[in-house]
Amino acid sequence: MDSLNTAGRYWADATTRELESLDPERTVVVLPVAAIEQHGPHLPLATDAIVADALVRHAVATPRPVARVLALPPLVVGHSLEHAGFAGTLSTSAETLLALWGDVARGVARTGARKLVLLNAHGGQRSIVDLAAVRARAESGLLVVRANYFAFGVPPGLFDADELELGLHGGEVETSLLLHLRPELVRREHLADFRPRTPPALRGTLGPELPIGYGWLAGDLHASGCAGDAAAADADRGARLYAHLCARLDALIDAVAATPLAELLARD
Repeated sequence: MDSLNTAGRYWADATTRELESLDPERTVVVLPVAAIEQHGPHLPLATDAIVADALVRHAVATPRPVARVLALPPLVVGHSLEHAGFAGTLSTSAETLLALWGDVARGVARTGARKLVLLNAHGGQRSIVDLAAVRARAESGLLVVRANYFAFGVPPGLFDADELELGLHGGEVETSLLLHLRPELVRREHLADFRPRTPPALRGTLGPELPIGYGWLAGDLHASGCAGDAAAADADRGARLYAHLCARLDALIDAVAATPLAELLARD
């Protein structure tokens, strides 16, 4: 793989011979998974996929002393049941995703790679990512890292605490990212404060994304299908957030590449 370059490349651009010579310890294969779903009147259906693509492009282009990144073709149709009531949403079943992601993991394992990062950009399929990681470990002998980009956090003070709690979808955070990454796709005339319906008595106790929560559909939170103050978003904070996410992803990839498989996996 050193013959390719010092950063990384796309799996589909490599040749069979190049992949046959990859180093299973240093090679980190990244599978971006996302969603095509409604993000209100102001953001494109591809919002999650755009974020995932931007992070992968950064990961591939960044020179690294140890890691060799291979980016798999993105799988951008996800499990978006909570958004299925809105036009344009494409959704497949959890069972279909588990089967598809598992098949891809088996293909990665057959090539000789052993380190796979599931880079997920859609909050509605975190539990599927968790299960897929365990299955791929058990069935394909891979080290599978669950990397939900929103779990990388945000720089302190960049967004209001209320927005971070309540702005779950199409709010200030996602809109700021899109204003930085693809500003031409943001319908600025439709930016608004899509404040979700959250009874004050339940704040901090029971919420859609708290550890103890409830199953929800996007329309339960707001009639627009959004949740958060998109009107407060701006491209500058989107750029700062994107830089933070890239740095966290870089650190993850480098750590995975530098850690011997024997320290993380039992002998199979």
